[in-house]
Amino acid sequence: MDVFHVVIDSSVLRSTHLQHPEFFRLLRRSQMGALKIYIPHIVLEEERTNLLHSLQDAVKATVDSYDKVRRGPYAMLLAGLPEPNLTLWDMQDVERNSREVFDRYLADNKIEKLDIAPEHGPAAWERYFSVAPPFARSESRMNRRKDIPDSWILVAALGLKAKPGRHCALVADNKLKDALANEGFEIFTDVDSLDRVVEESTALASSKLDIPERAAVTLEQLRAPAFDNLAVVILGMIEALDTPAKEDLFAQLERAGVNRELAEHEARTLVLSGRLQDTGTRFIPKDRDLARQAMESQAVVDTLMKIL
Repeated sequence: MDVFHVVIDSSVLRSTHLQHPEFFRLLRRSQMGALKIYIPHIVLEEERTNLLHSLQDAVKATVDSYDKVRRGPYAMLLAGLPEPNLTLWDMQDVERNSREVFDRYLADNKIEKLDIAPEHGPAAWERYFSVAPPFARSESRMNRRKDIPDSWILVAALGLKAKPGRHCALVADNKLKDALANEGFEIFTDVDSLDRVVEESTALASSKLDIPERAAVTLEQLRAPAFDNLAVVILGMIEALDTPAKEDLFAQLERAGVNRELAEHEARTLVLSGRLQDTGTRFIPKDRDLARQAMESQAVVDTLMKIL
């Protein structure tokens, strides 16, 4: 199955923020290896600073309410009582912390930030001065200026076109949507519509990996060909990926075209045969030398090449 390379624009991230249940659906798909999430630097900064400004407003409103209570008509009721201690965050500390939090969120969820590269500037400004998409000739130059960030987002997204797979954009802004579509991106305006397409593609890919029926099977052929080298692949991949979580292991195997149900079955068989220890969240090889031999096998090398 082709991987979906998905660029997310501010127009969608405003309503489907990083803590939104719909965004968690995207993260789940990403963990399964079905799609890869990309967020341009400008989009991330718009989201981060917007949250900062909202928090700053909320903190100010809290302080104003506190002062109003202390100095208003309620003050006489508070006379003689200990002075309360209201300590809120220093916004400079919050600003510094927000950068670390965003970076950690991206790393934990394997989201790739599309950084501003040196070549993006000339390309983005060329679109502005030549009035190429996402800019509209029907607008005055003054009004077109508001679309300058979208030009940078578009140029950053175009760098993904060299990656094999399906190139998609989650975007609701009409001009940027049209510009990305013109460059060959599949356009989705909400997570649900994208999720349905990914689900259909995953189901189709899984159906193609089903075990073929045979007219006649001998005893030597009793174990289906789909299991050939599968135990070696699982053991070797666990070693190559440094004993990943089960979900990560099976997601990577799926990316390489391995039927997940067969892989899970074979992993359980390796546990029963004493080759793996099941900790609940991971499989641990009981014989590391054997695992390293499996990792160096051609079957595992071929599998790793498919997911690179």
